[in-house]
Amino acid sequence: MHPALRIGVAVVALGSFQALSDSAHPSPPDLDCSIGFEGLHQWTEWLPGAERGNGASGNTITVNAPDAWRVEITFTERGQPAHPAVVLRKFLKQVTGVWTAQSKVCGYGDKAQFAAFMADVKTEDTRLTNASRAEVERQKREASPLAR
Repeated sequence: MHPALRIGVAVVALGSFQALSDSAHPSPPDLDCSIGFEGLHQWTEWLPGAERGNGASGNTITVNAPDAWRVEITFTERGQPAHPAVVLRKFLKQVTGVWTAQSKVCGYGDKAQFAAFMADVKTEDTRLTNASRAEVERQKREASPLAR
């Protein structure tokens, strides 16, 4: 993709996100796999409020609306399974207080590795959601007057 086109795509994506973030309850960003691995790298450079760091699975960008949602965007690095790939893991806070994890993955490498990688991502989503659910239940038990 031509560099000027990539920047244009990033600005369009940013404009959409900014319009949403101006509302009282901004919506979390989403991946557009059609812009490619490098295009998504550039798109994240324009995300308002994005914090950059290194996660266990590569370069991670975090964006959030406290008490509503959190998004972690992770880019695989050379040598990792299914590279190049991008994972957007969205944590949504439910009315019950449970944070549910939902992921979208864009894969640009080996299709067989991608299928296994995707299965691992979905398994981790389930684990994270169940851990949040267990924590909420533990807090409810401790707060209950019957537990005293």
